[in-house]
Amino acid sequence: MIAAAAVLTFLVSSRTELYESLHTALERYEGFQADELVFVLLSLLAGLAVFSLLRWREARRELLSRISAERALQRLAARNRDLAQTLIGLQEAERRRIAHELHDHFGQSCNAIRIDAVFLCKALPDDAIEQAAASRIADMADELYQTVRGLLYELRPAALDSLGLVGALQSLCESWEERTEVSCALLPSGELSDLGEQINIALFRIAQESLSNVVKHARASHVRISLRRESEAGPIELEIEDDGVGHDAASVRAGLGWLGMKERASMLGGELTIGQSRLGGVMVRCRIPAAPRSEQRIYTETEQENR
Repeated sequence: MIAAAAVLTFLVSSRTELYESLHTALERYEGFQADELVFVLLSLLAGLAVFSLLRWREARRELLSRISAERALQRLAARNRDLAQTLIGLQEAERRRIAHELHDHFGQSCNAIRIDAVFLCKALPDDAIEQAAASRIADMADELYQTVRGLLYELRPAALDSLGLVGALQSLCESWEERTEVSCALLPSGELSDLGEQINIALFRIAQESLSNVVKHARASHVRISLRRESEAGPIELEIEDDGVGHDAASVRAGLGWLGMKERASMLGGELTIGQSRLGGVMVRCRIPAAPRSEQRIYTETEQENR
């Protein structure tokens, strides 16, 4: 546009002899050297051109610097995401190892203590003080074993390996109902078999954390868990709804539980959102595509020990 304006000005000036007319008009002001203003304007234009060039170079450097900073932030975010995903995988492996240790050693020791205490109860006289002590030991061993069973379920639910995701979620709902006396219904539908260990663990942990949040914050009387997949190529959708007090989704604080759920969904290429439930409370929705964006590796016990 600037070049076209310059050419157009030259053509108009050539036809109208603009310089001669200007020179004739300014000749009367020869004492003020007004005819030299043309060279002043030319030097001013040259200065503006140099200034524009320098500003263009500076803006270009700023743009390149901003792009480099954005790329560095993206690389840092990607590394942080990889680290978080690796930590989640290591956490599951560590949970599995601790669960095995508790089951193989601690649980069996509790059973052995209870068996010996029951034997003493039968061997001692009915009115002996030692029999009462042995009976208390048996009861405490049984209570301790039940506590260990609860910890085992929290660390690594056996139903997830033996019954699959639907069976594990059903078991989770039943045990949660017993502890909290809050109704919990599971509504599965569609193709939910062979989802893979990663998806099974992620969805189970999201449901587990959501139920924990219901107990802490919702004061609900009914919870509904919907798990559906319309086809083998379709996405998997998990919804946890309650009829509690509810809250504004924008005011949800990003605690460790919420961040952990979002990271589990993100590592499989999915998304996690929170909104208003159709029951009147809060709804947590997780949507995971059938083909995850990246296959995150979950380490087995052997890989964990090798590391």
